[in-house]
Amino acid sequence: MNKPDTGSHFEEFKNATAASVRTIAGLRDLDVTFSNSEPPIGRVVTAGKPRLPLPDYNMNAQSLRLVRGCADAQALRIAHHDEKTHRKLAPKSRAALEAFNAMEQARVEAIGHRDMSGVAHNLNAVLEEKCRRLGFGLAHEREQVPLNEALHVMTRLALTGETIPPSAENVVKMWQPWLKEKLGKNFGEFFHSSFGAMDPGFRRDDSLVNDQAAFATLAKKLITALQFDPGEADAGEEESSDNDSQSQRDAKEGKESKEAKESIDPSDEMGEGEAESDAAAGLEETDEGGGADDGEIAAGENRRFHEDYIPGPEGLYTVYTHAFDEEIDAKELADEDELTRLRQMLDRQLGHHQTVITKLANRLMRKLMAKQRRTWQFDLEEGILDVARLARVVANPNVPLTFKQEKEMPFRDTVVTLLIDNSGSMRGRPIAIAAMTTDIIARTLERCGVKVEILGFTTRQWKGGKSRDLWMQSGRPANPGRLNDIRHIIYKAADAPMRRTRRNLGLMLKEGLLKENIDGEALVWAYNRLAPRNEERKIMMVISDGAPVDDSTLSVNPPNYLEMDLRNVIRWIESESKVELTAIGIGHDVTRYYKKALTITDADELAKALADQLADLFEEA
Repeated sequence: MNKPDTGSHFEEFKNATAASVRTIAGLRDLDVTFSNSEPPIGRVVTAGKPRLPLPDYNMNAQSLRLVRGCADAQALRIAHHDEKTHRKLAPKSRAALEAFNAMEQARVEAIGHRDMSGVAHNLNAVLEEKCRRLGFGLAHEREQVPLNEALHVMTRLALTGETIPPSAENVVKMWQPWLKEKLGKNFGEFFHSSFGAMDPGFRRDDSLVNDQAAFATLAKKLITALQFDPGEADAGEEESSDNDSQSQRDAKEGKESKEAKESIDPSDEMGEGEAESDAAAGLEETDEGGGADDGEIAAGENRRFHEDYIPGPEGLYTVYTHAFDEEIDAKELADEDELTRLRQMLDRQLGHHQTVITKLANRLMRKLMAKQRRTWQFDLEEGILDVARLARVVANPNVPLTFKQEKEMPFRDTVVTLLIDNSGSMRGRPIAIAAMTTDIIARTLERCGVKVEILGFTTRQWKGGKSRDLWMQSGRPANPGRLNDIRHIIYKAADAPMRRTRRNLGLMLKEGLLKENIDGEALVWAYNRLAPRNEERKIMMVISDGAPVDDSTLSVNPPNYLEMDLRNVIRWIESESKVELTAIGIGHDVTRYYKKALTITDADELAKALADQLADLFEEA
């Protein structure tokens, strides 16, 4: 059967684009891959081989330009970026590092923009697409545009001297006043006070643009002026900040301080009757996410736990308000048609992964079935004829025929909760693979009689939402506690069959769903759903790519406030409860949090890691 012409043109385009990447990068043997899960909005490449999006099947001019723009951006990074210099001069805290990476990406793109007009057109197309897809043009608040993205846009425009494109006007408009306020009289050193023609303090200075070390020094100076903690401490502190996954982290992850020993809310701090009713309700106040109208949940109340939850001894973890929190079924976040479309998109993106994941799932099933030992009962009056004893009947016809029946030894009654980080850093390939992997693994476990619950956690807004608005209206009281509206998503309840909920997992690909992550409360929520169940064995698996990050909370509380809460929740579940807790970190070392954990470097390894972790757990049964 002949392939359509489009297929041959498709391959020609891929080959030509890969050749262009190798030429710009100056590496003849560079391995370039294409993926339909890679969005055409450019990305900061910090390691690994270039991975490019695929154009639309009809190969329209705009689609081709976007792919070329992504290719140019990654090739320029390889050609004009020295990783050793970058590591030497980079700040250590995650938020500062993300801003630093974004500005370095702007520098290398500015070189291509200056030297090659075709590259300039392609990079501009990608910038337009990114601003459109991420909704920057529709943003009403500065917090809706991450600072690292704003710095990337504004630094590149500053270095190239080009006029602000329409898609980026809103970014400049919202972030310029804040930058002026933070930088004060130094503002002109970095950006000219008038953004009309974008002739900034980076000054389109070729010597600066071509000198990575000099540019990095200036960029780091800007980041420090923006009151980031550059985190230039010892290696132990550096390790604590590696691989965290959200932008605009205003303080270093993992830095131990005596202030942040305030972590989990003991129920004995509440009134006796209040604690009792809340325990019986089992977090009932967050089920509907609409308590604001009732006025029953006042700002500043402490977090409430299930009656089986015994908080640790290390002080209080407070929540400014539960009024805007949300626990919601996945099907309520999208209509029927959108869920169907998203599920089809997920299947299409990961078609080539499905075979591998299915093989791993079948291997897991064989291990589980092997645990279901069977024995036989003999000398019965009915059942299957016991042919091994026929000789006895032949020798003595007076001996009656005997029968046997297989006795099944039931598999230890088990329920598994898969808790998936739905933060913004999981966007793209990681979340798609997580969705597909949990889908197939859940169906495998279901076939073996193991019930599975699939949950996700994120926030309703970036940087605070209505909780933060209420706090500001109340005069910004000090140390308010958690200051964002959490969203806990039920993709599949433990008692729901997979065939009815499979479509829900496509929701993870919905634009704008993935925001920030407050892990400690998510673990408590998942535990509260799991602990009361009647199954003999309860397992919770967490899939995440970063430490807890919520900019709004961390900006007004101790810097490791969320991390200490997560550590205390994990410590209690691991030592005091009957729930078995394990975790898989995607590009992030979760072994410093969980006793049973492993870290994978790429989302492609998730299927094998998840199957192996479950197999190991059931080996212990």
